[in-house]
Amino acid sequence: MIKVLGFIVAGIILIAIFSGGEDRPTSTGSSSTPATVAIKPPSACDASTVITGKKYNVLGSGINVRKGPGTNYDKIINQKATSILKTTQYISIDDTTTIYEECTKDGWSWIRVIDPDWLQNSHRGWVSSKFIDKGQDIGGDKYTRKISSSALSPYTIQGYPKTIKKYGSRIGEIETLRRKAAEMAVDSGKCDYVLMSELSDSKSTLNHLHFWVDCKNKQRIYLDEFQINKGSVVLTQQEKSWDKESALIACQKAIKDRALIPSEVDIHTILGTSFYKAPVTHNVVLNMDFDAKNALGVEIPYTAKCHFAPGEVGSIEIHPRK
Repeated sequence: MIKVLGFIVAGIILIAIFSGGEDRPTSTGSSSTPATVAIKPPSACDASTVITGKKYNVLGSGINVRKGPGTNYDKIINQKATSILKTTQYISIDDTTTIYEECTKDGWSWIRVIDPDWLQNSHRGWVSSKFIDKGQDIGGDKYTRKISSSALSPYTIQGYPKTIKKYGSRIGEIETLRRKAAEMAVDSGKCDYVLMSELSDSKSTLNHLHFWVDCKNKQRIYLDEFQINKGSVVLTQQEKSWDKESALIACQKAIKDRALIPSEVDIHTILGTSFYKAPVTHNVVLNMDFDAKNALGVEIPYTAKCHFAPGEVGSIEIHPRK
């Protein structure tokens, strides 16, 4: 038990070290009537800068925080981590943080981290503005920090003429459903950050719309309009995908179902078999070599290629093997 507690305490200490933050601040105001304090822009935001004062998401990871607006300025040292690890560590931000931009200058932004809150006092300074998601000011929308500003770019006649032509009478519904699909993905806890939420043109008809959501953690989620409106349970493609054993059984059955003499089929399950699962779509491709006899009893070599999309019945192609 003592060892377990030791590991837990060590883990907490390491998190604190690498975040570079202090302990969580203790409120000094009244718990019932917190005071509202006006915060002046930092001294770095002088007359040469543009005052902005907006809350944003961050794009990317390992983004250094500097003492001035440019790469010629020093990176800010993470004093706490440096003193403990005995090697120089620097303050940085990534897409798990939310920042407040106080001002900008020449493509750089003076920021302070506001979430997680224990980094508020330590993580302040200049970062390149290109790493700030300025497609939206976050405000109080709980989904904004989890959905990229480009994920829901509207379908316009200029950018998507074929989509507008095919689904124009329902385009308003489509935009609403795209957003709901993205929000359902976030609420499911299976999607860390929505990169795209799109209409699936290959699956959709005017009367039955399908959508897909791509996430930063390489999960893809498909939902149709009925699932969205019903608020159905969200399953990722990974959860619905075929495992190797099930795919092998299904492919072997499909081979024998198509053989002239099923009992005479010799499937090469060890050396003649390959299994591949795509990382995002989780579509499975299974290649299996086999030998089968024709009507004259002559054994002929073949290769079967079985395709399995998540949650769907597989398909098979058979070709003579050279």
